Formats: sequence, structure tokens, C-alpha cells
Amino acid sequence: MEIERKNSVKDISKGIYKVGNVISRFGSPFLVARDDAGFYCFVDLSNGRIFTPDCATLKILVEDYGSVGDKLVKAKLTVDYKLGDTEDEDVE
Repeated sequence: MEIERKNSVKDISKGIYKVGNVISRFGSPFLVARDDAGFYCFVDLSNGRIFTPDCATLKILVEDYGSVGDKLVKAKLTVDYKLGDTEDEDVE
């Protein structure tokens, strides 16, 4: 992910709001996401909840829910899950 230091909602094609980017707002991380139906939203990564209603376009999402204080942050996603009833089982 390339880190950009822009904070403008006027030009989203070159701005920080791109699907997959993580935005910091008041110290909380938000993922810019798109669902299977093609709607855009912000997902609050601190609790996993969708923060905004579905928006038909990225432009609508940014204009209605973007904030001048939003900042692009570097984020690393770690997924830790357990399959079935076994824990730390070696696969051969």
C-alpha cells in the first residue's frame, strides 16, 4: 500500500480514500471497503462494525462521511482464527 499524505476530499481519485486503505479518525482505524453488491462504506476496525450506511459510489461515501481530519495510516492486518475443535494442530 502506498502512503499518501493528502487530506482532501475534493479529489478522491488522487486522495486517501481508496478501497483497502485504512484511515485514522480521532485515533480510531477505519477501513475503506466495498461489498459484493458494489456498495462502499467505512468499517471501524476497532470493533469490526460498519460505520456508515451503504453508499452507491466512493464519491458519495467521501463527500457525505469523509472528514478533513482523516489521515491515511499504514496498517497491517493479522488474522488469527481456529478451525474446528483443534488448536495449534500440525498439518502434514
